Formats: sequence, C-alpha cells, structure tokens
Amino acid sequence: IDTRFPNDVSPELRTAVLTNALDDADTSALVVQTARSYHAGVLNGKTTEPEPPKKDAKKEVPRGGFIASDPAPDTPTLTQDLLDLVGIFTPDLVILHGGDWKANVGVARANPGSAIIDLAQPTPCLSDTGQPDTTGECLGGTAALPSNYAATEFAVEEGAYLAGVVAARESKGGSLGIISGSTECLECDRYVTGFINGALSVEPEIDIQLGVISADEVGGFGDEASAKNYTEAFLEVYQPTVLLPVGRGATMGMVEAACEAGINVVGAGVDIGAERPDFAQQNCVLMSIVPDVARAVEEAMFFYSTGGNAPVTTYDLQGGGVRVTDEWRLSPTKRVDTNDFYAAAEVAVLTDQVEPCPDGCGVFPPSAEGTEPGLTAAD
Repeated sequence: IDTRFPNDVSPELRTAVLTNALDDADTSALVVQTARSYHAGVLNGKTTEPEPPKKDAKKEVPRGGFIASDPAPDTPTLTQDLLDLVGIFTPDLVILHGGDWKANVGVARANPGSAIIDLAQPTPCLSDTGQPDTTGECLGGTAALPSNYAATEFAVEEGAYLAGVVAARESKGGSLGIISGSTECLECDRYVTGFINGALSVEPEIDIQLGVISADEVGGFGDEASAKNYTEAFLEVYQPTVLLPVGRGATMGMVEAACEAGINVVGAGVDIGAERPDFAQQNCVLMSIVPDVARAVEEAMFFYSTGGNAPVTTYDLQGGGVRVTDEWRLSPTKRVDTNDFYAAAEVAVLTDQVEPCPDGCGVFPPSAEGTEPGLTAAD
C-alpha cells in the first residue's frame, strides 16, 4: 500500500500487511481493509498491489501481502517467509496480525529500516541481552525490544471476566465448558483465565471443564472441521450449559457444534452475532468479547506517522478497546436477574476493584522443561 504523507512530510509510505492463516478470516480482512482505508481516507493516497520482482524461480514468492496459505509450524521457516516478503517489498511500515512473537521480533531486528506493528501480541519475553527467554523471567522488559518494534495487546481478560459472570448466572446450576485451541496461545490464556475468575466470582462452586485441542497452534486453529468434531465430543461428555470456544480461525466450527447441540456460546475475539447472524437467530449466542482491531490499526498508523509508537500499547475495557456484546440482555429466554450482577462486575473491573487475572495471564510463565510456556489456567 503506497501513499504520500500529507505535505510531503515523507516522500512515500509503503505499508505491508501480513495476516496469519490461523486467524479468523473476517478479522484478518478487517486489518487489511482498515490499513487500506487509512491510506485512502486519512493520508489522501491510493493503494496499489505491485507485482513482486522475481527473486528465486525455484522458491514460491508470497504475493498480495500474505504469506502462503499453509502456515509454517516452526519459527525459523516462518521467520524466513517474513524476511523474504519484507525484503521484496521493502515497506516502511509492517502490520503483523498473529504469528510467532519470536519470528516477529526477529524480522524487526533484521529490518531496522521498517517499523513493525505486532497486533494482538503481549510484550515479548526477552532476556536482558534481547534474546527470546524460555525461562519466563523476561528480564529485558520493553527496553530489550528493537526500537522499530511495537506490540499492541488487548486486555481481553476484562471482557472475559464479565462474560464469565453472565455465563455462570445463565448456567442455572449447570456447568461451564471452555475449549482452547492450543496451549501455546497466550491470548487464549487471557480469555480462559478471565472467564473462569468471572464465573467463580458469582458462583464459587460452579463446575468448569477445560479442553485443549492441540499443543501447537497449527493443530489447534488450522482445521475448523476437526475443531467442530472435538467440540461435539467435548459437549457429549461434559454437557455444559455455556461454552467459551477460543479457537481463532477454527472458532466458527466450535460455535456451530454448540449451536447444533442447543448450547449457549460466548465469542472470543470474534463478534459471532455480526459474522454469523444465523447463529444469533438460533438464540445460541450469549455474548461476544471483541477487541477493537480496527482502532488499533488506525492508531498504530497514526502514531507511526508522528513518530510516537510506544513499545507496548494496551487496549482495555476502560478505554473501549475491548467491548462485550449484549445478546443475553435481548433474549427473553435468558435469566432476568443477571443485569445487577453484570453491572456490579463491570464497575468493579472499570474501577480496578477486581483483577480478572490476579496471578497473571497472557504472559510468559517459567517452563520447567524449558519449552514454550502454555496456558496457566490448564491446571
């Protein structure tokens, strides 16, 4: 995407938008469209899709701003794919949606001439020498990040806490179910932990069952049909009243299984009612926890143009960067006494009276075996 800055502050802005095949397709499309709209509307420019020059006839070159449709399961390969694409297009600004934080930081280090905006990514865990730290100590903090790298994280645990309150009240004495796609997904941990703590805050004895599809993200988020099959089996065994499916690109398969079984669902990162009105019409959507991805993209581009990107920017419930939909309020079949519980919980979160993740979540806990950390809520 090529655009001149207003008043020729800079001769040209070239933005590369890289999305992940494991993420929800509609959300990825929103990232791309928001960047295009910013160029066209705010910067008064136009967008182009130049054909990349031939680099190696024997190697497939990513086209159109996307990596190949088959996601690379290992960091070295993914890093090379991103390096190839950045090297071909030589963008000023790279917006990454999803992916491996180690690869993304590596791309930033290898391309000091490009600014890297990493969406939906917690602060990378680096040692004081700036290397990936599998111990979880993260002694380097934000100071160890490359100066051209910026992470944009969403405090989705706050919305998940409120969703847990509603789900616990809606359960009417039944159990809750949670399915996370992968133990490697730190943002999934935020949804899971916040949801559990919200539910326990109003129903301390409620039964909560947690399932995980795969140890890796490719297996957990890459196959919607398999996610649906897993969900069907999970629902048959545990029979929860409400299900929180945290499946990124595979979420809709989980939602479909729940709706077919007559189970209420809570969207995580996806506005189910907006993306799939047919599910909303089935009255199986309780609510959705939705990060404002479009706002994050626009503000990242604005701050880049003014030289003001922070190492880490957090969007939360207080600032409207995370919202919770209210299908549960509109349905005549939902509990009528939930409003007061929700209102009290919302005030408590907004005024910091409660901490949705008192022991921390969506961060990098130490791993005894030195492997990549997983869900802290899995225990």
